Parts: sequence; C-alpha cells; structure tokens
Amino acid sequence: MLIPPRFAASHADHRARYMHEMDSRRMGADADLFALQKNGSEFPVDIMLSPMILHGTHFVLCVVRDITERKAAQDERERQTAELRRLHAELELLANHDGLTGLYNWRAFYEHAGQMLRTAHRRHETATLLMLDLDHFKRVNDRFGHAEGDRVLQAVAATLKATARENDIVARHGGEEFVVAALGLDEAESLVVAERLRAAVETIENMKTRITISIGIATLAPQPEKRETPRLLAELLDHADQALYAAKKHGRNRVFHFSHIAGHAAEPQANTTIASS
Repeated sequence: MLIPPRFAASHADHRARYMHEMDSRRMGADADLFALQKNGSEFPVDIMLSPMILHGTHFVLCVVRDITERKAAQDERERQTAELRRLHAELELLANHDGLTGLYNWRAFYEHAGQMLRTAHRRHETATLLMLDLDHFKRVNDRFGHAEGDRVLQAVAATLKATARENDIVARHGGEEFVVAALGLDEAESLVVAERLRAAVETIENMKTRITISIGIATLAPQPEKRETPRLLAELLDHADQALYAAKKHGRNRVFHFSHIAGHAAEPQANTTIASS
C-alpha cells in the first residue's frame, strides 16, 4: 500500500531477496526512498528493517519515517552549497582575470610566470617574456571614443590568446599593454613567435582603424644556480620593456629583442623581424 506504482516491480524483487537473507537496516541509510500518500502523491521516507522470530515464525518489523522536512532542509543546504561554490568560482575568476579582456590579470600573471621560471630552472630550459603595446592607442580613444577602444583591446586579447601556444601565459599588463610568457623558446624562436603575434594583430578586421602592436622580447638562458624568482622576473620584465621601447623608437609595428639593444647600429626596416646575431 505504501509503495508508489513506479517502484512496485523492483520492490517485489527486493522483498523476495530480503526474505532469503534477512539483516537489519538502520535508519539513515544512503538511499532515496519514497512512499505513497492516500491522495496518490509521493513523499520521501527513511525505512528501518529489523528481522525477528516470533513463535517460530519469521517476521520483519518495518518502521517508515516521513522525512519531508529533513529532505527539504538537505536540498536547501545542497542548493546553498552549490551557490557558494558558484560564487567562489566567480570570485576566483574575477581575482585572476581582467574584467574587460578575460585574460590573466597582473596578479595571476606574476604567479604563473614565477612558476614558469621555477620550471625552467628545474628543467634547464630557456624562458622568454614578450611585452606588447598597441601603437598609437590614445588616438583610438580620442578619435572614436573609449567604447571603440575597449573593442580594440578585446579583439587584440582574443587574437593573442588564439595565436599563442597552448601553454603560453597571456595576460593584460595594464592599459594597452599585454605580456606573454613562454617556456622553452630560444632567442631565434622567440622572434618567430613574436612576429606571428604581431602579424596576427595587424590582420584584425572590423575595427574603425588599423591596429598594430610593437613587441619587446627578453630571453632567459638556463641558470646554473637558482636565483630569487621575484628578482629574476623583475629583471626579465625590465629587459622586455627596454626592448619594447626600442621597437617603438625604431618605427613601431615591429619586434625587437633585448640582446640587440647594445651595439645595434643597423636601422631595421618596417615590419621586419630583427634576426638573432
């Protein structure tokens, strides 16, 4: 009488098996059980089973407890837990990602780049830092407004993320500057990667003006001794920033490696990658 019709067939099988191997079942077992009310609706229950022998005859004492309120409270707790997890994930995303572009923010980049440098030292690999800056970005905001400037930043961010290697760390450094950290690239390979990023940005369409970037590169050779990670990262950033300044100075829309700053006499041509010496 208490079994909902949808469970009738399986209940008959369970009951038959139980009569052959009787054991006690305490309240609170991990199962979703339901009973039937007189009006045909179902409600959640907990069931205790206790086999006994009375005058040589086997009986089973069955206690059915209505747990509607407890189940509702449990469901509410699970709902609240799920909501808290969702909010925590959103907060973590906001804490680590730039709100406009969706890229890593400076805080997250510093953490991941630091880990990359430690990995590079452990594996005796090179580490490369690319500093990227949009050319004449102020003109975009002044001429077309900040809304168009935001569209440009979003388009550039998406292009950099799509063009960079899967394991590269791509972040917004602030304003119109971006930074990419890569593991295992030597100087020549870093120039190729930077040129690919530069060319990809130059082909962005559906903007109100042509978009170009300048890129400064700094490469860290495998270190024989472990160095303090924050200082090492600050040094790489400084070198990449100096290379970026050189790229701007030599006409913009080009890439420039830090190793070519000192003693580099030749004036590079527009859109030409400076080869490794």
